[in-house]
Amino acid sequence: MQKRRTRKGKNNKGFPSESILAVGFGICILGLAAINLFWPDHEMSEQENRMLASKPKLSVSSVLSGDYMEKYESYLADQFAGRDFLRNIKVTLGRFGGNKDENGVLLGRQGQLLEEIEVPDQTTLKANLTAIRQFAEQNDEIPTYMMLVPDAAAVLDDTLPSLAVVSDQSRMIAQVKRELGDSVTWIDAESVLNKHAGEKIYYKTDPHWTSLGAFYVFQAAAETLKIDGEAGSNFVSYPISKTFNGTLASASGFRLNEREVIDMYVSKEEDGGLVVNYVEEQEKTASIYDSSKLKTRDQYGVFLGGNTSLIDIKTVSESQRRLLLVKDSFANSFVPFLTPYFREIVVVDPRYYSGTIEDLMNAYRITDTMFLYSGNSFFQDNNISGVLDSEQ
Repeated sequence: MQKRRTRKGKNNKGFPSESILAVGFGICILGLAAINLFWPDHEMSEQENRMLASKPKLSVSSVLSGDYMEKYESYLADQFAGRDFLRNIKVTLGRFGGNKDENGVLLGRQGQLLEEIEVPDQTTLKANLTAIRQFAEQNDEIPTYMMLVPDAAAVLDDTLPSLAVVSDQSRMIAQVKRELGDSVTWIDAESVLNKHAGEKIYYKTDPHWTSLGAFYVFQAAAETLKIDGEAGSNFVSYPISKTFNGTLASASGFRLNEREVIDMYVSKEEDGGLVVNYVEEQEKTASIYDSSKLKTRDQYGVFLGGNTSLIDIKTVSESQRRLLLVKDSFANSFVPFLTPYFREIVVVDPRYYSGTIEDLMNAYRITDTMFLYSGNSFFQDNNISGVLDSEQ
């Protein structure tokens, strides 16, 4: 029997299986390379909701500096045939392998996606806090409010994946409050959101708080903001989308089939009459909502049309107060609660604004100022001290 098996092995002719696999793999590589030669470049990934790298321009200086090869690698990573399909396979296989973290996004319990908590650069943070404190002290005749909204991973910690550890954002927020001291009037969003942690106060597929979360904080902050009356009872909510799938899903590839509701809150007393001026774009509208964004991948942009440098909102409020709101995108869904109580709201995003806050204070006769940021955004933003520098 042994001799027959040996003889059969010796007489076995044909290609070894390793050779067949090698040839097959080589054919696949050559086939993909040929397809990519004719594959059109795409400007944006709808699935990831981001701009894709474009082909860099070749020059002697860029080659010598190494910049060309770095950009070309990014270009090749973004522009190849079947990219979305292969990305989905990677994410799916990773999940079968127990992966709970993709591109800085945690896949939590109950399908909750969570952005990892960012640790601030202490030098940048100190510069921002010094600039805010100096600004408030130089303008001590008007109130300066400060609100830091904790990110979902800091509030919904019971939904974190097993064994996941995130930085203590509560401690970071406490540091900001302590170092700013009495120079600002602090609005405590953290304790309010912690009380409602069991409700839908954050989206599952997006890093932002929901309109409900913003509403709870507005209710609690109304007295501090010197807003008279039962502010919470003056609003009714309506769903404006039931198909929202946010940027955390796009970035991670998790929960891409999840569909969420976006609500808008409308004042019962406000009769309209808003004039919303996108200053640098030189565009005006009659609403703080941009319904065209509901037809795009980034539906959260329905609030104020997304992020832009400077917006001047004139209202029909009987109040003579004019608010300067220095903010990130979390504030976009908070603004609707403010319009009935301020005659004018000037909204500035330091990431896109090239002027100074002092210019705005003088031009718009500001009576109140507010800094409103999410924790992660504030602790990463290196633009705040720049816009507060009157000598730039």
